[in-house]
Amino acid sequence: MGASLLGLCLLVLAVMAEGRSESETQMVYLFGASYVTGRGSASAGLAFYVLSGLCLLLGTVGLALTDAQAERVAERWFATAVACSVAVTLLRFLLEKAAAPELLSFAVGVTWLAPLFGAFFALRLRSEGARRLWLPLAGLLLLYGVATRGFVAALVVVATKLQLGSHYDVSSVVRIRHPLTGALHTFAPGSLEQLLQLAVVPQLAFWPLFTLATGLAGAAVTLAALRAAGTAPAGTR
Repeated sequence: MGASLLGLCLLVLAVMAEGRSESETQMVYLFGASYVTGRGSASAGLAFYVLSGLCLLLGTVGLALTDAQAERVAERWFATAVACSVAVTLLRFLLEKAAAPELLSFAVGVTWLAPLFGAFFALRLRSEGARRLWLPLAGLLLLYGVATRGFVAALVVVATKLQLGSHYDVSSVVRIRHPLTGALHTFAPGSLEQLLQLAVVPQLAFWPLFTLATGLAGAAVTLAALRAAGTAPAGTR
């Protein structure tokens, strides 16, 4: 119900919006400098229409699910987390195509989900009676990171090859400087080397490790807060 009401409010904002909005899309190579991949222009209300449609869809699905279906979704919590991350990635792509404000597009991303899902996974493992929490949690976070970032890498490849725009389309990034070695790399647009260096290798090598580190941090903070509140066993390992 709350999602549907939010969707209606966003729909009103979409209808009231006038003119056009423009926004740059930027990618960051590992943790180095950002590179502008393009500039989008669209109706000022389009981003609100996208968010409104998402909220109304979530509200409809929530009302349509039976208790048995909701329980099955809850039982498949890891798959649900991956599906949620895929949906967030697609939402960011749509927002960038709708020329949403840069800050809004940046806020919608899987990077910020890692500590949240780290805490979520830890609580689910604890509720299922896991005695040694951290090792299985690390395995789940790595698997989640590879699955999620694998989808992001695939989207970058498709967006670049088809020149779909958004920060996932890196065809315009033909020169980068490696943040660790300082070496300058140049690419042909849409080349295999460009896709490997800017999409496949970072997404499948660096970002899953980032997901692991921030996910464990999110879990540690959450469990520490619960212990301080007296609702978590002190011996969780």
